Order: sequence, then structure tokens, then C-alpha cells
Amino acid sequence: MNSMIPRTSMLKPKLIKKMMAESEKKIRVEKESINAINVFPVPDGDTGANMYFTIKKIVEEVQNVTDEEKILSAINRGAFLGAKGNSGVIYSQFLIGVVESLEEQQKITISSFSKGFAQGVEYAYDAVMNPVEGTILTVIRKVSEKAAEIADRNEEIGWIEFFDALIETAYKALKETQDQLEVLKDAGVVDAGAKGFVHILESWRKALE
Repeated sequence: MNSMIPRTSMLKPKLIKKMMAESEKKIRVEKESINAINVFPVPDGDTGANMYFTIKKIVEEVQNVTDEEKILSAINRGAFLGAKGNSGVIYSQFLIGVVESLEEQQKITISSFSKGFAQGVEYAYDAVMNPVEGTILTVIRKVSEKAAEIADRNEEIGWIEFFDALIETAYKALKETQDQLEVLKDAGVVDAGAKGFVHILESWRKALE
């Protein structure tokens, strides 16, 4: 896709479907590196595996859907059915919030995507009884804030540039998790779920290429 396509250009649901497929590929590759730094909330080394299981279920639900009007609801269903583990549940709720928002708005523009991110943040925080900063939640929130900032500037920006900005924000927020949670600082690692989310954003950008 031409990165100079303006912010008012629309993505079709079939490209969202491709983004889901790319995220499965990316997390399949990265799941062991994510598992290896899993020390919070429980050091059980399964965050990468749980996120992969969650995403795999989403892809299974959507892969045979050809009717574009049913793709977003299939993603919603897969996220609900596949949610596994703390980060898997948070990510699935975030994604449900995003696609439900996109369904309501009908047109998938950068502006509507930023609104979807905001709803996804609400869903993600609501999914946790005691939200803790310095985790995947923080990175999701800061990425959403960046998306809203870009949308509010009302400038013409292509989808590639949009995701480049989100990924840059995500990596900065990911690095900061180590200083936000003592357990991460002591272990010398960043938050595992947050790392997984950054890789998901990278996979979404790849799908746009």
C-alpha cells in the first residue's frame, strides 16, 4: 500500500483480516522470547504461548470468512473464545473494543481507528480487577493516546506513517515498563505482555505493506 495515501483513505475489512494473520505469524516466531521474560504477574513463562493461542483462535474464526461484512464480527468472536492467560485476556478485550467500535463507525479511517483504540483501552482496563501500570495496559494506553493525538491534528498522513508513529511510541513505553515495576527492574526485563503487543503492532504494519 502507498504510504502517502491520506488519512481519510479507508481500510477494507479484508485487510484487517490480513493483519490478524500477520500477527499470528509474528507471535509464533516471538512467543519463546516473550515466555523467557515473563516474570509478572506470575513468573510461569507462558505469556507468549497464551498470546499466541489467543491470536491463533482469532485467525481460525476469521480465515474462512469471505463476506467482508462478517469479518469484524468473526474477529470479535475469536477474541472472546480464544482469550487465554492474563495478557491474552487483556489483548482480546482490547481487540474486541476496537472491532466493535469499527463496526459502529462503518468506515475504517485513521480517525475511526483511533476511536477504536480508545474503546479498546477501556475494554482492556475493565478486564482487569486491579489494573497495574508498567504492563501491557500502559503500552496499549499510550499507543491509543498517540493515535488520538495524530487524529486530532487532522493532517494528511498515510497508514504506514500512522503505524510507524504508534510503534515508536510503543517501544518507548515498553522500555519504560522496566522502571515502573520493581519486579521487572530486579529481573532486568520489560513486561512480557507489553512486548507481545508491540510485536502485534509491527505485524499490523507489515500487513499494510
